[in-house]
Amino acid sequence: MQRIYDLIIIGAGPAGITAAVYAARKKIDTLVVTKDIGGQAALSGDIQNYTGYQLPVNPVSLD
Repeated sequence: MQRIYDLIIIGAGPAGITAAVYAARKKIDTLVVTKDIGGQAALSGDIQNYTGYQLPVNPVSLD
């Protein structure tokens, strides 16, 4: 059986997850296609240029 979605998002990094959240709020039938949730930030040892921080930030410390 085929299913038709209103929106297909490829990737679940910050932009993909944000798009999915906004789509869900608007009740848009959405599919997110991804290997891992979180994008590069989930795999990085440090995040450069994290908003509000002058020095690199370790993603684990943000929890």
